[in-house]
Amino acid sequence: MTASTDARTPAGRGDTPRPSPEDRGGETPKQTQRSDATKRALLRAARDEFARYGLAGARVDRIADTAGVNKERIYGLFGSKDKLFDVILIDTMREFLDVVQPLADTEPGDYVAKLFDYHRDNPQLLRLLLWEGLHRGADAHDIDGWRADHYVRKFDRAQEQFGVDEQYAGRLLLAFCGLANWSLAVPQTTRLLLGAAADDTDATRDFMRRFATAAMRNESLGPLGEPGETPTSAPDRPLPPGADTAPEFDSTRPVNTLTATSSPGNPTAQPDQPRTQPDLTTSVDNAAQRLRDAQAAADLARAELGAALRSAHAEGTSANQLARQVNGTLSRPVVLKLLAE
Repeated sequence: MTASTDARTPAGRGDTPRPSPEDRGGETPKQTQRSDATKRALLRAARDEFARYGLAGARVDRIADTAGVNKERIYGLFGSKDKLFDVILIDTMREFLDVVQPLADTEPGDYVAKLFDYHRDNPQLLRLLLWEGLHRGADAHDIDGWRADHYVRKFDRAQEQFGVDEQYAGRLLLAFCGLANWSLAVPQTTRLLLGAAADDTDATRDFMRRFATAAMRNESLGPLGEPGETPTSAPDRPLPPGADTAPEFDSTRPVNTLTATSSPGNPTAQPDQPRTQPDLTTSVDNAAQRLRDAQAAADLARAELGAALRSAHAEGTSANQLARQVNGTLSRPVVLKLLAE
């Protein structure tokens, strides 16, 4: 046994020597712990700052003071304030997914209620998204493709969760998010509409939950907001003043001159015309064939558009720019999916 080994290994024991600070890149375990704690404090301070003041209003020196670090360390770690915002937003979204796990729910009302609960109790993510939209518009920044991949999975999962096709999955998610988030995003509008009842967020949450459930079942909400039967007829109209009962419908009385028959008391009526019964079977077949032809044409056009998008992307056009070019025709998740094919 050499002298250097004797110095690091107690006599009579064959333990593997622990790495020296040099072997760990110059950091001791305590230094590593302090570095991790500093980074966590920095991220917390940055999240608070961006949620409160937005991307334009946030100040790096305030973040540094709150976290107890200097500005140079922040720029050294993240490069710029914009990139720090991107890290904070993605980090907050990951935390949301860990807590809420929105892709697991299959009941629309529960899905909306969980979103409402999270954003009510943890308002920072919603504020960060609103600030991002105000500052960047539709340009959603990403880190290593995580965000784009998340929304593709979310889009695909919605079709399984709620039994809708590709055409409606994105809009359905927008509707659910609107139900869950809008009253929290614009509290001033909520106060104007609800008055003092705006403070009862539990009641608002419960209504949104039941509304989402009823909407997906194609049901109406009863007087107390409970899902009811699917409406099959128009509601009863109020009776005229002084009338005890509604007048009986006279089936022999013409509704208007277009349905009237000629009579002495109705000089404007047209004489009876012979009626021919349309061939319903033929009309249904023709309509079905037209739909099949339209679907085939749409599939062909979609394939051609997908090929064009992939070609443009291969030549250097970004996915975001391509999504903007076809905005209103295809959603961004669909564009990303076509590019991946």
